[in-house]
Amino acid sequence: MGTTQAIEKLENSNQGIQVILDHLHDELTDMKQDPRLEGLMDDLENLFHAYLKTWLKSNTDVITMLKEQ
Repeated sequence: MGTTQAIEKLENSNQGIQVILDHLHDELTDMKQDPRLEGLMDDLENLFHAYLKTWLKSNTDVITMLKEQ
C-alpha cells in the first residue's frame, strides 16, 4: 500500500470515527434508561468518547507525518 492509499484510509477512518462521536450520546440513550446500568453509562460514554478522540488524534498525527514525507 502506498502513502496516498494509507492517507486515504486514515482519512476515511477519521470520518467514520467522527460520525460515531457525533451520535455516541444518542446511541447510548436507550441503555441509560436501564436501571441496572444506572451510574455506569455516563462513565462508559466518557470512556468511549475519550477512546474515539484519542484514535482520531492518532490517525491525524499519522496523516500529518505521512504528508510531510
